[in-house]
Amino acid sequence: REAQRLVQGLEGEVGVSMVHLQTGRSVHVNGQRAFPLASVMKLPVAVHILTLVDEGQLTLGQTVTLTEADIYPEMGGPMDLHLSAGSAISVRDLLHMMITVSDNNATDILLRLGGGTAAVNTRMQQLGIEGIRIDRYIWELLANYYGHPASQQQPLDGAGYAAVANSPRTPAQRRAHIDAWNADPRDTASTAAIATLLQQVWQGRVLSDGSTNVLKQIMAQTRTGSGRLRGVLPPRTPVAHKTGTVGDVINDAGVITLPDGKGEVVVAVLMQSTADTAQRERTIADLARAAHDYFLFVE
Repeated sequence: REAQRLVQGLEGEVGVSMVHLQTGRSVHVNGQRAFPLASVMKLPVAVHILTLVDEGQLTLGQTVTLTEADIYPEMGGPMDLHLSAGSAISVRDLLHMMITVSDNNATDILLRLGGGTAAVNTRMQQLGIEGIRIDRYIWELLANYYGHPASQQQPLDGAGYAAVANSPRTPAQRRAHIDAWNADPRDTASTAAIATLLQQVWQGRVLSDGSTNVLKQIMAQTRTGSGRLRGVLPPRTPVAHKTGTVGDVINDAGVITLPDGKGEVVVAVLMQSTADTAQRERTIADLARAAHDYFLFVE
């Protein structure tokens, strides 16, 4: 009832899934509806890359030497500010940058290393997880958000992307582009599917123990979205999570560790809302607190 109340208080559409890992008790509101993932898509990418590590096809310590084509300026994240062609970076550091600061260039490099978006989708199918679609590299996804028909068949280089990102748009054009992007079925998932993926990872059913711990440690160091899942939890509550933000979309998905040995709770919130950022983030924070308090004091 509390989850429904909080969702109804926000203009727009919100999906919520909460799963208590130790008992399996769950709460879903619009849990099967597909929402744009934005950067929450980096979770299935990370799982795929770490599975390749477990399979011996990649190693965390192997390095990638960057070329000019690897760096898209204006795309978000520190890579284009601090690294350049000729720099070398390890797979583990790429994973860390992709999750903790949501670096988009790091994401696209990992997607390429992992065999592209189709390979991530195949991995999700192999895990038996329905309802997650990964279709585009970040440079295409964001170019499409700006209204440009970029695709892997019609690629943009870094300079072309920067020109698109900085091109002037009227408010009406911007709204039309956002509405079209919101309605696109690509790069979407349900909260139930994202919660299932996190549940399987945390229960050690997807990755080796070593890779599971790597992902947990990296997600626990996430620096984005401090006002979302973490927003109104008690101080020092451990939260391992991944955020996503594009236009009307403000998302967060992760695992909250309860005190007193009461276990862990997966909370996934995906939304499309024109409410202001503070209200959208506070809704996620209140949902996380509701899950925390219920499974700590009631369940």
